Amino acid sequence: MLELDSTLKKITAMLQALSEILQSEQQLLIENSLISQLNEIINKKNQLLIQLKLLDERRISISKQYNIQSPYNEDPILATQWQSITDTTKLLAKINRDNGLIIQNRMDKTQQAINHLKNLNNPVIYTNNGYQQAEIISSKRAKV
Repeated sequence: MLELDSTLKKITAMLQALSEILQSEQQLLIENSLISQLNEIINKKNQLLIQLKLLDERRISISKQYNIQSPYNEDPILATQWQSITDTTKLLAKINRDNGLIIQNRMDKTQQAINHLKNLNNPVIYTNNGYQQAEIISSKRAKV
């Protein structure tokens, strides 16, 4: 059981580190500063997620070995740790979802800006009457 306790403590510590990374990611996205650091943060996040997956596989293996399952109601200390882990995981999932929404919003605004700039290359020409001109006026100069 000490092995399971140790594994749950490692998971808790990694979730805390992941929380800090997600909050840093969100801060960078909101402030729109030092976006170049975003790639480094994403790499750290991915590394932590891989480590967490390995730890969770170890937790499952140890649980099977001792023939106990989450939420570990048989042991109050393990049950408390597990509840803390699940609560933290839900909070981190929400922060990550919010970060995704911020990124999507930024991508939408970027696409709108690109579309606007494309329209500037093909300006609409209006006649004296205020109607759009059907044909495009050539910008080549006429030789006299």
